[in-house]
Amino acid sequence: MAQAERLDVTATDAKQIFKTATEDMAFLAIPQVVALHIELCVGTVVECQRFPGLIGPQNKGPEWWAVPFLAKTVRFGETETTADHLMKFCVKLRNTIMHGAGKVDDQLVQTWSQLPQAAKARWEKLAKRPFTYARVGALPDLRWPEVMATLAVTKESAREINARIGRLLTREQWAQVIAHDYRDGSRHGRRRFNSMTPGKTVMDENNKPHPGQERALQRLQGHATTYYRPLGMTLDELRTGRDAIR
Repeated sequence: MAQAERLDVTATDAKQIFKTATEDMAFLAIPQVVALHIELCVGTVVECQRFPGLIGPQNKGPEWWAVPFLAKTVRFGETETTADHLMKFCVKLRNTIMHGAGKVDDQLVQTWSQLPQAAKARWEKLAKRPFTYARVGALPDLRWPEVMATLAVTKESAREINARIGRLLTREQWAQVIAHDYRDGSRHGRRRFNSMTPGKTVMDENNKPHPGQERALQRLQGHATTYYRPLGMTLDELRTGRDAIR
């Protein structure tokens, strides 16, 4: 049947698919990488809203943020960096792919051309070439290096955002952030978080048995060690943070 023949991918067809695989992956992956970064930024802002004075009020819901306003918010008043400028470019590239059939438009060209020289140089170092396109109205030349460059930009941006927040939050507030993160991070988190079950029995210097720390607190300490090691949170600080949000 003619319909069945259309579904028969020949060796020639397969070669063509593999020939364009890196371009196809780039057009799929770049929007996904940028969207994930935006989602994480929103989660960070929502977490910061627990502490008055860190995030300015807005008229929309707590999890609705226009991307330009979100980018300004996670700068926390600090000067724009190279990563901030490149994130603007990555967001515009993502929007072009998602909403403009992937074709280069004047706004994308303008966004690239107006980047500070340091930002252009950083992108070219990451992607091994400048942003490349034939003309406005055509698809840009996106390949795996552009995907890796986008990943690197989002990682650098996340590192800077974390550093900014680190300078703003007190250790007591960080303890609460860790407690929230552990409690809400899994389906069983809340039940385990509120458990009062004693931990493994330990022996003191006189060889007398004592109940260990609560299992929930032990798990919280493990979570802090795994994901927040640079903070070096003590058990007492974590206990205080946990008790503050119970």
